[in-house]
Amino acid sequence: MDDKVRERLESVRAAIRDACVRSGRSVSDVTLMAVTKTKPAEVIRSLIALGVRDFGENYPDETAGKIDAFRASPADTRLCMIGSLQSRKAKLVAANFDEFHSLDSVKTAGRMERLLTELDRTMPALLEINVGGEASKHGWTIDGAADALFRDIERLLTFSRIMPSGLMTLPPYSPIAEANRGYFARMRELLDRVNRTFGLAWRTLSMGTSDDFETAIEEGATIVRIGTKLVGARNYRRPAEETVK
Repeated sequence: MDDKVRERLESVRAAIRDACVRSGRSVSDVTLMAVTKTKPAEVIRSLIALGVRDFGENYPDETAGKIDAFRASPADTRLCMIGSLQSRKAKLVAANFDEFHSLDSVKTAGRMERLLTELDRTMPALLEINVGGEASKHGWTIDGAADALFRDIERLLTFSRIMPSGLMTLPPYSPIAEANRGYFARMRELLDRVNRTFGLAWRTLSMGTSDDFETAIEEGATIVRIGTKLVGARNYRRPAEETVK
């Protein structure tokens, strides 16, 4: 297991370096997030031993079952929620995760704000943008002037426990990485516009997965979320309760 994970990790890191060179960026500007949903704790431990520090998980119940692997990790390890959050799972996220990278509404932010206050915690968050306007996905759409997004950001900035610091997206699936370049460029432009409008200095853009992360880096991604190319194919046979918001 360790040798296979090491080989995959070296390959992904090399691809990240190459994409940074092509786009004139420093490799230190891009964070590799290992997506370990459905993977056992031994995979997490192997990645940690190889220097990976950022992890994305989708299913709070599953994550709770392997939380010891994260809690025994170095202090700079970050466990991030990257999936749609069911209201009854919010307490697990507030208690066990370090960051929330799929914040998709003011309502969810308010719920997390209350839970984090009870726990006396703060939590960085990324706003989930439905850049392709897909009915099957959550998050803010940005058709037209994106008025709803900007109105909601103004409200989100009043919270003190859940703290937005950037944007996240998953564009429509395409087997051709280049097909998503326009979506990634649009996200970079949106982040610039948010910063100008509100006088912020948000810099985090989480975009790009195993199929298109190199293109995402070329368009400004600061976090790429890698699952299949790093830890192999996942088992998507989740219990029904985990797939309904």
